[in-house]
Amino acid sequence: MLSFVTKNLNDIIYLALLLSSVAIGPYYRSLKSIETKKWVGSWLGILLILIVSGYNAIHPILSAVLGILAIKLVTVKYCHIVSFFFMFGYLFFFRLANKFGLPLPSGQTNLIEMILVLRIVGVAFEINGSWLAMKKAKKKENELDNSKDAEMIQKDDEFLELINPSLLDLFHYSFNYVGLLTGPYYRYRTFDDYFHLPYSKYADCMGFTINTLKTVPLYISLYLALSNLWPLEYVLSEDHNNRSFIYRMLYPWALFTAFRQRIYSGMTLAESVCTSAGLGAYPVEGQNRTGHGPTVGYMKIKKMTDEEAKIAQYDFNTVESMDVWGCETVVTLRDSMKVWNKAVQYWVAMVVYKRFPIKPLKIHAALFVSVIWHGIHAGYFFCIYFCPFYLMAEDIYYKLYYKPATGLKKNIIGFIMWFLRSHSESYQAAAFLLLTFDRIWIYYSSMYHYWYGVWFTFLVLGLILNQIYGRPKRLQVEEEKKLESKNK
Repeated sequence: MLSFVTKNLNDIIYLALLLSSVAIGPYYRSLKSIETKKWVGSWLGILLILIVSGYNAIHPILSAVLGILAIKLVTVKYCHIVSFFFMFGYLFFFRLANKFGLPLPSGQTNLIEMILVLRIVGVAFEINGSWLAMKKAKKKENELDNSKDAEMIQKDDEFLELINPSLLDLFHYSFNYVGLLTGPYYRYRTFDDYFHLPYSKYADCMGFTINTLKTVPLYISLYLALSNLWPLEYVLSEDHNNRSFIYRMLYPWALFTAFRQRIYSGMTLAESVCTSAGLGAYPVEGQNRTGHGPTVGYMKIKKMTDEEAKIAQYDFNTVESMDVWGCETVVTLRDSMKVWNKAVQYWVAMVVYKRFPIKPLKIHAALFVSVIWHGIHAGYFFCIYFCPFYLMAEDIYYKLYYKPATGLKKNIIGFIMWFLRSHSESYQAAAFLLLTFDRIWIYYSSMYHYWYGVWFTFLVLGLILNQIYGRPKRLQVEEEKKLESKNK
């Protein structure tokens, strides 16, 4: 027992801090004064940083303060670019601290630094994006016809009002304890709404928290059991290499299953910190999306009276990080990427994918930023940056066979695609967990790098099949559309 505690001491402390943050939530939510609430949240956040990081707390605190100052000192036109390069530059320095004669910070401090990067860069892009949107809206104010007005009512634009927080508000947003340890990422708009809108008073925060927490013991138990039965280091041993190829091929399934349970437990606890504090509660009529918040009728919801707020139905979709059932059951890798760590996916889409100026390189820019945000190890590149190559093949088979299929045939094809998707993720996750190039090369060499050969074969075969069967189908669809237009 003692050896187990010693071995997992950092994780136990981190788990205790997350549970403490959940317990604090109802008391924090009950604070009446907005200013008191902001300061208490910030001091709790700084206290968490000090407990987790010790002397290394200087890194997250210093980088956040300098990032905030950069946002306020640089013109709104360029503040997002300056904050992006500064925060990621500091992240590199932080992770290479030992090269500069400084102690290397712990993995838990690294997680806090990663969250601060998301918050500070994210709010800078919100400030710039809202400024651009308001500037554009003024130019087109008199040009919008009724049909466009109707369309805008159906779905909100990304920015509906100017976002321009003060220096102090940026400080509070950066250091608030809710979501600081493991996430999830939420916009500054969500943070500001939490203090000025009444939703957290009327949402069933404890009901949502209990419902979210009830699966955590299962995730932790599965993680402990699987990681002990199938340890990571075993894949580098001679004993592993002497096993049958089928055993070695399926071993990453156990590794990735254990890893998923660890992520599920951490993300679920992080969501519970938000729900217990009431942050991220919005009326369901807003069709709320992870990271973003309400996507429909935000300005109307914002004007909701206390009486209306009392009888409204609420959800916490805004701070939902993981769709666990989706992660386990979706058929394609493309869909799996959408339900995994959804808050970070939203940040990457908002900050990188949508704003990157060169269209053909958008996906590569998004993946590259995702890789360097996770870390500088080769394993992140092997795991994340190879996804598009699998997606190229997967998309072909999905359109040719899965999409048009029905009934039992669709179920069988769906199972095959699910198995291949799961196996691909497990193979890539092995690199993510092994981290360094030498360890990855040892393991992949013991497997003859077989999965890359399978990918390439699937892709080439898919391209051939698409030429044979896909082109006639496209021509048939085009002909049908032409006939429909003529009949009309």
